[in-house]
Amino acid sequence: MAHARAALVVVIGLGAMAAAADAPASRDEVQRVVRAYIDATNGDDPSAVMDMVSRNPEASTVEMGEINRGWEAIRSEVEKLAATGATHHISLGTMDVTFLGQGYALVVAPVTIDLSSDDSQAEMRAAMTLVLEKSSGKWKVLHEHHSLQFPQEDVPGGAAD
Repeated sequence: MAHARAALVVVIGLGAMAAAADAPASRDEVQRVVRAYIDATNGDDPSAVMDMVSRNPEASTVEMGEINRGWEAIRSEVEKLAATGATHHISLGTMDVTFLGQGYALVVAPVTIDLSSDDSQAEMRAAMTLVLEKSSGKWKVLHEHHSLQFPQEDVPGGAAD
């Protein structure tokens, strides 16, 4: 009887450990990962950004009408941006997190992008969408999309027309 109870305790203990390992991610966990990704993006180390990007061959980014597919193509774009000498700072607004099943999350958030170079500065409003996947226990960016909001006077039919 003592052996049966010990075996039952071990089985229950292992079941609890497995359940904890498979526990759904929290919104706070995903939001921390996104903040870390934005911090890396705001830094000057492309490898810090790429450490947070999925190596999945389907990984992609979309920005300014350009689509990049695969880790190497994304890395190339991140390195090009770092080499331009222009500085940018992304400020993140309130994030909406939607879980897309086990191991996937969709994050949608407004952002403000401050751009500056030697002779000019600009502030742009935008929206960001990230699809994250959990791989080997870590959240990675599987897809990233930025959409710029143009001032009404720059839009056909806007205030300047």
